[in-house]
Amino acid sequence: MNLSSTILANHSPRFDRLPASEDEPTGQPPGNSPETTRATKTILLADDDPGVREMLGRVLLAENFQVVTAGTGEETAHRFAAVEPDLVLLDLNMPEGDGWSAFRFINSAQPMTPVIVITARPNQYPRASEFGVDAIMEKPLNLPILLDTIKKLLAETGGERTRRLTRRDFKPVLLSGRTAQH
Repeated sequence: MNLSSTILANHSPRFDRLPASEDEPTGQPPGNSPETTRATKTILLADDDPGVREMLGRVLLAENFQVVTAGTGEETAHRFAAVEPDLVLLDLNMPEGDGWSAFRFINSAQPMTPVIVITARPNQYPRASEFGVDAIMEKPLNLPILLDTIKKLLAETGGERTRRLTRRDFKPVLLSGRTAQH
C-alpha cells in the first residue's frame, strides 16, 4: 500500500492538538494555561530526530505557534491529513517514507500549504526547486532566519501565495544555516 492510500484508509478526525509523548512539545508553552495563551497558527514539525523536535518545538511554542510533531514520513502524512496545519517544517531524512515522499503527499492534498525543508542533506536546492517547496535550510538551523521566514509565509494572503507560486521564475528561498554565516 503506498503512502497516499495508507493515509486515505487511516484518515483521523481533525483535532486541535495531538497527544504528545514525554519528549515532544505540546500545544502550549510550559507555565501558560490555554486560557492565557492561544496559538494562532499550527505548524507541523516533521523530523526523525527527537532532539530537533524538542528544541525547535519549544522555540515555536515560545513564538505562540501550535505545534504538532511527526518522526517518520508516514506519520507526517497522517498528521498532515488529520490536523491540516498552516505550515510544514519538513526534514528529508526520515524512516518510513522520506521527506520528499511526504512532500508529494502534502502538495497533492493541499498545494497552498507552505513547506520549508530543513535538512542535513547537502545540495538539495535543485530538487527543492523541482518539487516547488517554499524554502530550504541546511542544518544546523539558523533560528532567527527560520522564524522570520515562517512568519513571512504565514502572513501571505491566498492571492499573494498563488501569484508567487505561479510565477514562471518561482524558486524556493535558500535560507542560510549557521554554517553559511560569516
